[in-house]
Amino acid sequence: MSEAVAFYVLSGLVLASAWSVVRNENLFHAGLSLILCFVGVAGIYVNLDAPFLGAMQVLIYAGAIAVLLLFGFMLTHDLMNVKQERNQHVGGIFAAVLMALVLVGTIVGAQWYAPSGQPVKFGVEALARRYMQQDLVSFEVVALMLLASLMGAVVIARKEEGSRD
Repeated sequence: MSEAVAFYVLSGLVLASAWSVVRNENLFHAGLSLILCFVGVAGIYVNLDAPFLGAMQVLIYAGAIAVLLLFGFMLTHDLMNVKQERNQHVGGIFAAVLMALVLVGTIVGAQWYAPSGQPVKFGVEALARRYMQQDLVSFEVVALMLLASLMGAVVIARKEEGSRD
C-alpha cells in the first residue's frame, strides 16, 4: 500500500515539475524544475525496484545534463526571460497529440515478453557490460559534445561581454 502511495506522490511531483518546465518563462527556474522532475523520475525507478537506474538517473540527468543546461542558461543571460507567443499553442497541442498517439501505438504493439513466455530481465551486470563495452564510444562522443557545447557557451558569453564595454 505504501508503495502505491509513494508512486502516486512521485508521479504528481514529476507531472507538476514537468508542467513548470513547460510553462515557466524564466529559463533558470525552468531548469530547476527540470532537475526536480529528473529526481522524481529517479524516485519512481527506486520505487519500482530498480535502484541502479534511479542512481544513474540522478547522476547522469540531474547531476550532469541539467547542471550543464543551467550553466549554459547562466552564461547566456540575455536569453533568461523568453516571451512565448500565443500562436505557438496550436502547433504545440498538435505535436503533443501526435506524440501521444505514437506512444500509445508503441505500447499496444510492443511485445513485452520474450519468445519463451518469460518476462525479459536485464541484470545490472549485463547492463554495465553493454554500456562499458558495446556503447562506450557513444558515451564518450556524447561527453565530448557536451563539453564542446559548454565551451561554446563560454566563448559566446565572453564575446558579448566584450562588445558591451
